[in-house]
Order: sequence, then C-alpha cells, then structure tokens
Amino acid sequence: MIHRLLYYSRLRKGIVSEFQQIVKEDANALREEWAALGLSNVSVFSCDLYVCVYAEVSGDQSVPIWDWPISFERYLEKWPTEPDLDVNSSGTLHRLAIPMIDVFHDGLPENTDFWNGSRSVEERVGSIARLKPDKVSSYIYYHYQKQEESPDSFNSTYLIGSIGRLLFSYHELPSRVSTRKRQGLLATKHSPDNWHEVMLPHFELWEEAPEGQRLWRKMECLM
Repeated sequence: MIHRLLYYSRLRKGIVSEFQQIVKEDANALREEWAALGLSNVSVFSCDLYVCVYAEVSGDQSVPIWDWPISFERYLEKWPTEPDLDVNSSGTLHRLAIPMIDVFHDGLPENTDFWNGSRSVEERVGSIARLKPDKVSSYIYYHYQKQEESPDSFNSTYLIGSIGRLLFSYHELPSRVSTRKRQGLLATKHSPDNWHEVMLPHFELWEEAPEGQRLWRKMECLM
C-alpha cells in the first residue's frame, strides 16, 4: 500500500526568491531527511506565497507526522496546532506545513507493482485554485461522485487536496491508467456530462494569471 500526502505552507512576504533558491540548493539534504522518515517521490511546488508539497509513504507503516525543518521558520508562516496531539520535535505548538484533505483521486496505488514498476515520469505538475466560499461543499460532492462512479478514468496519479477553499492538484505526465480498475463505491452514473460547465461557477478566478490559468494556476516545481 502507498499513502499519498499533500501539504500546504505559506511563505512570508518578501522572501519568495530566497526560499526557492534554498530549496533547490538543499534538495539532496532535504531528500535524505525525508527518506529517513519513509517519504519518497517528494515534490515541492511554489507560486507567489503558496507552497505545496506532494509525497508518498510505502508499506503498512503509519503515516509520519511531517513538517519542514525548524530552519525554515524564517521563510514560512506558523500555523497553530493541537496541544499533545501534533507537537513537533522542538516541542513548539505550531507547524510550518498543514496536511491537505484528499477531495479527489482518479486512482489509488493499491497495485504497487503497477505504481512503481511502470513509472516513467517526464513532468510533475502542481496547480492551485480557489473555490467560492459557498461552493466548497458542492465541489466536494461532485468530485466524490465522479471519483466513485468512474475510477481510473484518465490519469491514476491525479489527486486534488484542499485546505479551506484552497485547492492543490498534482499529477504526473505522461498520463497512465491501471489496467486493474478498482470498483468504485457508487453504482450510479449521475456525474454531469457537461463537467467543465458545471464546475466553472465553483471557482474564484485569479485576477492576474497567465493565459489559460485563471482557474488553475500552474506552480513552479522546485524539486
């Protein structure tokens, strides 16, 4: 079994370029630290003040409580955490990264031979979007319905996580779909045919974004 993890962090203002540079320069050291925790295939993405992380944990082991090294406090905003439940190694009651909730996955890496054996990744793509406050529940409803009515339909690696109304999507190219399709939990076929038309009113558009990225802004892959 492979667990797929998504995390969100927010950069302090005026420090974007410095953060991007230090992540690229310390990539090997960060990978070694993540590997010691059991994390693999870690990717870090950034866009303006937004930072998102994708990672995998293999096996039946419990999912580790991951956070950025304490040295990254100078770059990232602090998030309060629950006492006695999620205290980091320094004993402080805050985090630099918040786990995101899985709201959609096209595939599940239950077949580890397929997931790892045929993995040929040319590009890792991360994008962010914002939902309108009154459209969050509707968005989750439609995506759960689509996920369970039509599993493994276009790209097994496609995954969407959320924190509040912020969405982060991750996928790998080229697209691939498992030949051993899982059985979804819904036998209905109610997902709308005009999917993109139905989804459009859910989003708060990015006002200043490159052409074609007013819904989903593509993030820079730092590693």
